[in-house]
Amino acid sequence: MAQGLSAGNAFAAEDIKINGLKFDNSDNLIFIQSNGVINLKKETAQDTAEEDKISSCIEIKKGFLKEPNRAYVDIFNAKLTSGTKTYELKNSVFKNVRMSQFQTNPNIVRIVFTYANENTPVNNFNVIANDKLIAVRYTKTLNKTSKYQIIYSNTNDKERTVFFQNTTASDKITDPVVPVSNIKDDKAELNKMFEKNNRQMEEDIEYQLQSKFYINSIAQNPNGITIKGTGFLSLKPAIFLDNPNRMVIDFDDTVLAKNLRNKNFTIGTPEINDDGTLKQKETIRLGQNSTNVARLVIQGADAKNYRAVISPDLQNVYIAKRSDVINTKITETQSIIKQIKVSKEEKELSENDKEEEKLVTSTIEFNLTEPIAFSTFEENKNLYIDFSNVSSVPENLMQELLKFHPNVQTVRLALDKTRVVFPVGDKAHIQVKISPDAKNLLVSIKKKEIIQKEEPVISKADKKEMSISNLYKVVIDAGHGGSDVGATRDGIYEKDITLSIAKMVEKNLAAKKVQTTMTLEKDKTVSLQERCDISNETSPDVFVSIHVNSSVNDAIFGVETHWWKQDSVEYAKIVHKHLEKNFNKWKTKDRGLFKSQFYVINHTEAPAILVEIGFISNIDERKAIITQKRQSEIAKAISDGVMEYLKTKGKEE
Repeated sequence: MAQGLSAGNAFAAEDIKINGLKFDNSDNLIFIQSNGVINLKKETAQDTAEEDKISSCIEIKKGFLKEPNRAYVDIFNAKLTSGTKTYELKNSVFKNVRMSQFQTNPNIVRIVFTYANENTPVNNFNVIANDKLIAVRYTKTLNKTSKYQIIYSNTNDKERTVFFQNTTASDKITDPVVPVSNIKDDKAELNKMFEKNNRQMEEDIEYQLQSKFYINSIAQNPNGITIKGTGFLSLKPAIFLDNPNRMVIDFDDTVLAKNLRNKNFTIGTPEINDDGTLKQKETIRLGQNSTNVARLVIQGADAKNYRAVISPDLQNVYIAKRSDVINTKITETQSIIKQIKVSKEEKELSENDKEEEKLVTSTIEFNLTEPIAFSTFEENKNLYIDFSNVSSVPENLMQELLKFHPNVQTVRLALDKTRVVFPVGDKAHIQVKISPDAKNLLVSIKKKEIIQKEEPVISKADKKEMSISNLYKVVIDAGHGGSDVGATRDGIYEKDITLSIAKMVEKNLAAKKVQTTMTLEKDKTVSLQERCDISNETSPDVFVSIHVNSSVNDAIFGVETHWWKQDSVEYAKIVHKHLEKNFNKWKTKDRGLFKSQFYVINHTEAPAILVEIGFISNIDERKAIITQKRQSEIAKAISDGVMEYLKTKGKEE
């Protein structure tokens, strides 16, 4: 039986125009978009609900139908501006919503809501209105649709939630996501991308809010910026670009408020240089990259040194430098990890006489006492989860965590912050999911693994060395990179030589089961402080930086090893000794050990050395050190020296 919002003089009302529906992303409200004054009056009625106490020249009625279970709203003296429309909904109380011109003379627009579940109660379906809009409010059940929501992923996930999809308009919206890799490294091109997408979003098309998350405001803090919104966050991995220095993060299934699009915001409090000029700060810019992807671009000298922390209510993202994130209290509520569950599932993909290929899916679930603030990112073939309000991983849970990989690390970043590092290697498909109450975090890692059927024979001595070495961690720093090419001669860059040797050192140490972290794995710009931060956050046993020397005197040649802190002297001597074994073969000169205050060996907490493997300015040495043979020999000498020093530390299982 229909329940009406009747009007005494409905015949005198001017028709209003009904344009369409707009769905909010909470699955709680549907707005009926209209033109014209609704001209409501309030009256009391003892037999109607509070929301039904509306009377106007425009009569509104609601009712319910059976088989299938439906609710409907009739709007009298109303005209539909276009033809019948059907909205197909996902993860909603309703399966679909249909809007049509139900009757003419008098004109009535009917909107029919078909429930997804026949057993859904209909008593909380209400119509609310004022002089500018009409809306339908109903039971909110979205949080019950899934225990976990994807909050970070490096894949294109079919299971990502799309709350609402307007099938009528979907044929008109042909705005694909613009991949970052296709953007040229210049400001004009980035601006062009933002402007293009903004124009398309402003076109007079039927655009529906079909996102998981809606960004509605930005708050500037002393050390960073907070992006605020409603719904469920879902981030993509950060991408780094040069010229100018930028970090790009995409918010998946996200719509950005129009007033925030293509505006620049300065990060942090303004500062004055000694000469009275304003200190250059990093800036952020937000744009609607496609119909449901919002793009954040951080630009400036330290842009690549920023982190995104997700708040415990899953509605805000705090953007700040790595050091400021570590030193900032994100939330007053502390949480404790009470349980960790690790499980693995293997699926055979192929097999031959020598090996078999498997798809291994690892799932790590963290159960916590309170909602967590956290950040997640990938670097150095590792996945990092930083818990911003968790002080440590309990000792009794570490054994469960090690079931994923024997080289899982936990690092205490600050009194209230803990990092878990998962070695994932190359081409791992990663999803990080969170429960709506932010007390359960689930990490899913899928990777193809090649398993050799015939294991090589390993001597007892080698087994002992491997069992000891897997207790150690080494940070390898390839000098220079990206826009910082280092020393050059005849078109040869120092950065290319150091990166090549650093990768060889990493491979040698990994073969000995040593845990390695590279400050950079590919040619990109990494600041000196960021290199130190990577090392200090990893808490390695040693740090080694690889460089190529240069001089205005082209006759100078030879190898040097530098140290600064007293705890690095013995380390420097041992590595240099292994280099020295090759000097005759290399026809080079021993230039000795030096106490030098280089930035990276002065600001890293672990024992640290810097090796100058030869002079690029000397023609003979330059010709030698660019060959793979010499680089391989240098890498072996450094690796052997590092291994010998690690063994002197006497770390046993």
